[in-house]
Amino acid sequence: MNYIIIESDAQMTPLMEAFSANPEYISFDTEFLRERTYYPVLCLLQLCIDGKVFLVDALAKLSMEKIISALVNAECPVICHAGSEDMEIITGLARKYGLSRLYPKNFYDLQTASAFVNADSGVGLGALVEKYLGIVLDKSETRSDWTRRPLSDEQLSYAVEDVIYLKKIYDIFNDELRQRPDAASFLRSELESESLRYTEIRSADTTYLKLKGTGKLNSRKLRIVHALCSLRQQVCEYDDIPLSFFIKNTVLVKLADAGVFNLGSLIKAGVNCQIAKKYGDLIIRTALKASADKSRPVLKTFDSVNQHPELRAVKKELENYAKKKAGEFGIARELVVSRRLLEDFMYTAMYADGVKSLIEQGWRAEMLGSLDNFRSRVQKLCNVSPSADNSDA
Repeated sequence: MNYIIIESDAQMTPLMEAFSANPEYISFDTEFLRERTYYPVLCLLQLCIDGKVFLVDALAKLSMEKIISALVNAECPVICHAGSEDMEIITGLARKYGLSRLYPKNFYDLQTASAFVNADSGVGLGALVEKYLGIVLDKSETRSDWTRRPLSDEQLSYAVEDVIYLKKIYDIFNDELRQRPDAASFLRSELESESLRYTEIRSADTTYLKLKGTGKLNSRKLRIVHALCSLRQQVCEYDDIPLSFFIKNTVLVKLADAGVFNLGSLIKAGVNCQIAKKYGDLIIRTALKASADKSRPVLKTFDSVNQHPELRAVKKELENYAKKKAGEFGIARELVVSRRLLEDFMYTAMYADGVKSLIEQGWRAEMLGSLDNFRSRVQKLCNVSPSADNSDA
């Protein structure tokens, strides 16, 4: 396999020339480390530009800003597979460098595209390459240590294989979608929406709304959940540790529900002993303050939908309707009717009258048609207007 390793600015000339030569396509992948950090640590950036493969050592001292700028400003299709974490890295670096663009204009994710071509939303790259090209990829280096230098021959071969076949599958998918203009249009819309989502910065204000087990909590307990989510976000960003290292979601909800806050209760609920020792007083003060602060705005969470039998029945009907529509269009139903999308619709109908839910926007709205009947049934069952729940009972 032919490839060029970039380990210094002096070696960047052929890469920058390839970027500036008005390429037909760029395919990319990343290898990174994130087991013990909040922010992903980029180790290797693989690029295939019109068949030329470049392996950029992101741990070396080189001008990554130039490379990221060229990638996000490329006019040609920029192809990846299962690119959510890759794009988080790219958009994060683009933001860090103050670039005017945060993501490639013509971003194309083969895994997303497969949901429209094959009605399969979770297919791996190895499966696609074997199905369409008859080639079996060696995935033995998937869990490799990408911080190690020098990289082994096996690691380098693995890195190259992650980008050299993407364009061929991209061409096959485009050929198939030419026969299905509706699906092709829906895919373009979804890829644009995905790109925008990758630029969003994680917010504790939305995290707490999505936590399981919060549907039965009263406002006082929800204030604690919200406050602890905010504290966790601040600490993990500052200390660069994963959210789960500080307090796992299940533990956070368990703490709020119990309502007992001392070092013993933190450890009993599942907070790591080292975290309890270092941050225990801060966690306790934050929880107690939120518990007493009735002025702190708090909404019921998505999980509240699951506590109402009749609402669950409406949600199930909506799910079945959306699955049927997805089947008619040959699109993976997970992309149309995931738990997140269903609960978002129910929640929006219950608490945000006049606001369109995610499945009532864009290509999903075009495919599903009006959902006003489901919305009116939800509102009739709830008989609520959009407001915060201020009851501590």
